[in-house]
Amino acid sequence: MKVLYILISVIVLTTLTGCGTTPSDYANTQPAFDLKKFFSGNLKGWGLVSDYRGKVIQRFTVDMEGRWNDNKGELYELFSYQNGDTQERTWFLEKKENGVNFGTASDVVGEAVGQQEGFAFYWKYDLIINTEKRELKVHLQDWLYQIDQDSVISKAKIKKFGIPVGEVIVFILKEEKNYE
Repeated sequence: MKVLYILISVIVLTTLTGCGTTPSDYANTQPAFDLKKFFSGNLKGWGLVSDYRGKVIQRFTVDMEGRWNDNKGELYELFSYQNGDTQERTWFLEKKENGVNFGTASDVVGEAVGQQEGFAFYWKYDLIINTEKRELKVHLQDWLYQIDQDSVISKAKIKKFGIPVGEVIVFILKEEKNYE
């Protein structure tokens, strides 16, 4: 009986971990998300950070400026939190022709890897978060959904040791239209 219980548990866990959204679920949807085109020029974002229960624990705005040279980009972000704190991050991005994208930043461990399909873009990366007490390394699974040519919604799950510990939701709007 114990062996049967373990076998059923393994099958259920395998099924649950295998069930998830992938970028290919959004193939052929419109508008096609072009990372380089959207993250060029000045952008503004409004966001929320929630804990594992869904309780909002932080609100922020973010000013962004993106520049590209061929398929290499730089995206500067300045976060302003409701408690008065600020944070800066500069992403160094590389857009590949096959829809795979890479990014690095000073608080990203290793390299962020992203895949674009249709109107969706999926990033996954490890991030160092500085808290009042210590530095934490967390894993982010970040989905960006292009609503139209001027707006994107980002929804990132935050995990620690594979366990969901929070979520970040950001609405991003182009401040000026300077398409290439």
